Amino acid sequence: MKFPAVAMALLASMILTGCGSSKPASGTESFIAEGYQKKKYSNILVLGTMKDTVARKKVEKEMVDLLNRSGYHSTPTHPYFSMTEITSREALKTKIDPIQFDGIIVLTYLGAQTSMSDQVSVASTTPLASMSLFDIYTSPAYDFNYDTRSQTVGSVSAAFYTREQYQKQWASMVQVNMSNGLDMGTEMLAGLVLARMKRDKIL
Repeated sequence: MKFPAVAMALLASMILTGCGSSKPASGTESFIAEGYQKKKYSNILVLGTMKDTVARKKVEKEMVDLLNRSGYHSTPTHPYFSMTEITSREALKTKIDPIQFDGIIVLTYLGAQTSMSDQVSVASTTPLASMSLFDIYTSPAYDFNYDTRSQTVGSVSAAFYTREQYQKQWASMVQVNMSNGLDMGTEMLAGLVLARMKRDKIL
C-alpha cells in the first residue's frame, strides 16, 4: 500500500466534491453532512484508493463481503478501473457513472505508525545458595526475561458519498492494528467502518 499519504488525502478530498457543510456527530469523532437522512441503498460501491492492486482488492473485498452478509447490497470497484486511471474527480465520475449505484464508501490509507514496547516477565527458581552463618537463603531466586514487541497501527480515512449529490455525507478516521498482517487488518477495518456507519446512523 505504498503511496504518498498527502497525495492520497488530496485525491480523497477531491474525488467527488468538497465536504460541504458538515458537523460532528453527537458524542463521536465522525462528521455528518448537514441534513443527511438515513435511507436504504440499493447498491453501495466500495472504493479503496490504494494504488497497490493487491491491497486495494483485499480492502474492497472484505468491506463488500461484510456489507452483503449484513443485509446490504454492495459492489467492489476494482474490476472496473485501476487507480492509475483516476487523476481527477471527472475521471472517477466517468468510470463509475455507468454502474448502477446510489452510495459509495471511499477508504483512503493514510499510513502507519509502529510502536515498540518492552515486556518483563519474572520466573521463580530454586534457591541458588545459603549463608549458613545466619541460615538465610538467597531465596527465591528470580529469572528476568525481556521481550520486545512491536505494534503497527494503520490510519484509514473512511467517507461516504451519495450518487444523488456526489457530495460527502459522512467521514471518520479509523485506526487498525496491522501487526497481524494485511488479511486480518482488512477484516478488522471492514468491521470497524460498518460498525461506525451504523452507530452514526448512516446505514
